[in-house]
Amino acid sequence: MSTAVTTPPWQVGNLGTPTVDVTVPYADEGRNQLLLKEWQRQGGDWLPAPRLVLPRHSEGAYRARIRKQELLDLSIEDQYSDAIAGSTGGPGGHHEDLIVTHVTLSGEWLFSSASQEARVGAGTLCVRRNGEPWDFEVARGTRAVALLLPASEIRFPGRTRALTAEQNSPAAALLLAQLRLWTELADDLGAAASRSARNATLELFRGLVKDQVIDDPEFAPALVKAAMDYIESRLLVDSDLTPQVVATALNVSVRTLYRAFGQNSTTVMGYLRGRRLDCARAELQSTSLAVSEIAARWHFADSSHFVKTYKKRFGETPTASRQQVAVRPDRPS
Repeated sequence: MSTAVTTPPWQVGNLGTPTVDVTVPYADEGRNQLLLKEWQRQGGDWLPAPRLVLPRHSEGAYRARIRKQELLDLSIEDQYSDAIAGSTGGPGGHHEDLIVTHVTLSGEWLFSSASQEARVGAGTLCVRRNGEPWDFEVARGTRAVALLLPASEIRFPGRTRALTAEQNSPAAALLLAQLRLWTELADDLGAAASRSARNATLELFRGLVKDQVIDDPEFAPALVKAAMDYIESRLLVDSDLTPQVVATALNVSVRTLYRAFGQNSTTVMGYLRGRRLDCARAELQSTSLAVSEIAARWHFADSSHFVKTYKKRFGETPTASRQQVAVRPDRPS
């Protein structure tokens, strides 16, 4: 008996949902104009046409089929396309000012811009900021589900323009399960339930972005710097400073924070402990506070724990550090 689990099919829209379904002979000399004209006739403003360029073949036909379902201010498109190239975004472009996610079910998309390239095959997804132009290529027989969200709802870090993820990653799986359920039940939901579903979808989407954003090489150093600055500001006043507290303050997941520090060859708690030890050492050498007082002031569990971690970091005990200062000759006046 087979125990394989198959992914349930997407059910976008219903029989009354507007659909673009265009077939154009490859050999037609005016194939690109014919495709655009027919797409505009069927889709209008509801499903605007991107800029497309068909390959030239002596036989056969190109087919594109898109079904769109609106979910309040979000929308989902079930897309099928044969091999084609084109561009999207930019002034007056397709899906301008939206965050677009392609969930590839079969075939492959290739998105490229001046600064980034993303190849999105079956089993992966790609989240793109679409306000600037993207060129794309679609492999023959490609099917994808595209999620379109208002750009104002999603904060991308730094100059990141696209993020990719495996569809079976925890954050992506949660989002896709929510979307499948919402598309199936949308016609039966009241206003309040629809709004709740919309907000839950956005929250799960933000979780996906936060979870994947560490893949941007420009973001990890910025996140580490922001975390270090936050830790520095809370070293003395917050005895319960933890990675969870830091991650929440910076609006990222704990996993993302850990991965960022991993690229920096340290850990969150390692950095926190090291900075508290540095501050404790400075006070040992500049004040007359007792070792036990300094240990408590910098939130060490007890004096013995403080002495042990201090010696491991500096190679000497706190008392030895203080004695070295006491025997230094006075600076010349």
